[in-house]
Amino acid sequence: MGATAVRALRVLKLGFTAASAHFRVTSSNNPRKTYPLPPYSTVIGLLANILGDRAKIEAMLAGGLALGVLAQHNYITKEYTWLRNMSPSAHKGRFYSYDNRRWQETPEHPGGQSPVVVEVLNDVKVYVYLYHPDKQVTGFLLENACLPERWLSHLHLGRAEDWAMITEATIMEICPSNEGGCLQNSSNFYQWMPAPAAAFGLNELLDAAEYTSFYQKMQGNAVLVTSLYRLVEVPYQFGKKGLIRNFAHVPARLCCGQVPFLDNFRLPSLLVDRELKTPVYMAAINQEPGKEGR
Repeated sequence: MGATAVRALRVLKLGFTAASAHFRVTSSNNPRKTYPLPPYSTVIGLLANILGDRAKIEAMLAGGLALGVLAQHNYITKEYTWLRNMSPSAHKGRFYSYDNRRWQETPEHPGGQSPVVVEVLNDVKVYVYLYHPDKQVTGFLLENACLPERWLSHLHLGRAEDWAMITEATIMEICPSNEGGCLQNSSNFYQWMPAPAAAFGLNELLDAAEYTSFYQKMQGNAVLVTSLYRLVEVPYQFGKKGLIRNFAHVPARLCCGQVPFLDNFRLPSLLVDRELKTPVYMAAINQEPGKEGR
């Protein structure tokens, strides 16, 4: 481990706060459950919003992007809301006529409406660590962080109503370390811990065999986390065609716990944020959906 102990990764660290956030678990319907932290796809959308320029966004997505995401929240509430459908076919299916919108003598929203429960995170903090081989990308993000007039829209975490504020924007180094003091706050943050095939910096910064052993020992649900997407044309009904988003996925564990000892009773050497005293798990974001890892 001697070669990796002196290496460091220079990253852009962005901190965000939000009064509320919802990162939908796509397999949930009612109630609509939330992940405790944003998927990579949500983070990429947030970064694209800050860049505010197509050419700069394409430069960020051209290749070599790596992301680490940390998050915490104070409590979870449930919102009771209505989902509405403006499709003419949905309206006729509900009311049997395009000219009617009464159901059991009660006027309803055109197209129909359904009550839905949505899980919402409250008092949210998110930290994003971004590495990119093109230093101009990190430079543009750092510069635009305090220039909202360049953003595509207001900053939000997932839903448009979940407004976010930037609390920190700095260039820093995260270095490999297995010191207990640098890992002591790992249970304070939710993270995506990428599988070895999708982890960034193995061999160059971290020992691949050690990381693999650590990944197998770390507790946490296995999740396919959405990252980049490409538009794919698919057939719809009646011979029509439309576009859908075909996402790439990063295999990862959803974790929030203490770093376990390895079989040799040593802590693994991981990239750490010494200020927050926590490891930072970096994932390689591939520009081709369907291909994970570097």
